[in-house]
Amino acid sequence: MNSVPPFIPEHPLIERSDQFDQLAIIGVSARTAGRRLRDTLFVEEPDYSSILSKLKINGKQSVVLIATCERFDFVLGRIENDDIDFYQNIISQEANVDLETLQKQSYQHTGFDALRHLFAVGASLDSLIVGEPQILGQVKECHRVSKSLGLTDSFLDSVFDASLVSAKRVRTETTIAQQPISLASSALQVARGIHGDLARCTVALIGSGEVGELLCQEFKSVGIGNLAITHPKIGRSQTASFRLGGEVCPWDQLDDLISRSDIVLSAHGGGDPVLTTLNVGAALRKRKRKPVFFIDTTAARDIALDVNNLDGAYSYNLEDLESVAKQGKVHREAAMMAAWKVLGDEMQAFIRAKAERQAVPAIAVIRKHFEALRSQALLETGENADTATRLLINRLLHNPQVVLKEIAREDPEGHVQLEQLLYRVFGIETALLDSGREDKGSTERCELQENDGKED
Repeated sequence: MNSVPPFIPEHPLIERSDQFDQLAIIGVSARTAGRRLRDTLFVEEPDYSSILSKLKINGKQSVVLIATCERFDFVLGRIENDDIDFYQNIISQEANVDLETLQKQSYQHTGFDALRHLFAVGASLDSLIVGEPQILGQVKECHRVSKSLGLTDSFLDSVFDASLVSAKRVRTETTIAQQPISLASSALQVARGIHGDLARCTVALIGSGEVGELLCQEFKSVGIGNLAITHPKIGRSQTASFRLGGEVCPWDQLDDLISRSDIVLSAHGGGDPVLTTLNVGAALRKRKRKPVFFIDTTAARDIALDVNNLDGAYSYNLEDLESVAKQGKVHREAAMMAAWKVLGDEMQAFIRAKAERQAVPAIAVIRKHFEALRSQALLETGENADTATRLLINRLLHNPQVVLKEIAREDPEGHVQLEQLLYRVFGIETALLDSGREDKGSTERCELQENDGKED
């Protein structure tokens, strides 16, 4: 369902920023993980306390853990030599897989790529369902928890703040946020076409996942009759039941659940189909061919393709639902392009602002120096404005004159570049430069003023 993001040109400022070079992300997502990782790692409510405590014990700083039901990312404000192995080991332990297996399914981003990844995650452009609404709040909460434990610093905080601002712009200025709404509306439209009044229908959620739960919430909002939830791990079913309501059904009773359900939302994502012509066919015979609406919400196929050939089985995946929506593929691609453009603009604005703030300390030092010279000039001239300003100009220009002469002797080419930089800093116009060159007495006056500055 995701589109390849358009190329966003690297901003030249980032190449000159050691701070941005240190930004890194080490993680794994539902799009890169295999069946075992998806089934053990992506839980709705990970054990933050134990993981973050482990980071503090090991002296880790400038880090945020983003853990949702489809990603497990460590965002680092600065990366150390052993960080990749350290964080990959944590993920492999949480997933209960060996490190080599984890490394083949994980990713590492640094610098600009890390910044783009984080911005895309917050804006839901890297989600299984582009535009899904929960991720923005999840990223914000993950940042808050890490910050409350003292694991972040001002740089990492500013990166997350900028990503959240960018995500809000994407949601308000593009139609990306309409994508999951369109899918839910399409699902309701098809369900009503098959069953009519949904108040008499039983909905089954198989597995867990944000999209499956989103559709469950939509069906509940229109007043379905019953909701049943099943998962290979009973604890996951109970957690989903707590959030959504509905009964918990043991996994070994899956076939019976299918036979008594009118709408089946599959969100298992285990890699192999859990709904086949064998168990679905048996369920349909038991229902006396009363139809069932199946929705596969996973990137991997939970529902075998030939299920749709069975009489009474109406099997849809997310692309099918999207085609039902009035928004076509062209519209979705345009929305994606618009969203990525917003992200590109926000990233460049953020990088530029961070670079500009690096000049603030130097400006403060120069201002303090100028103020000291001004106060001294006023004191020595009895606050005579005309005499004091001339004296101040001489003293401000004295050291630049000395340095320019030294550089002109030692490095003529560097002298020309420095001159151009000074003209740019002080906003000197070309016409003024030409006028200064035509004034044959300017050199002598500069020498005199230089000496005045020394004597004063």
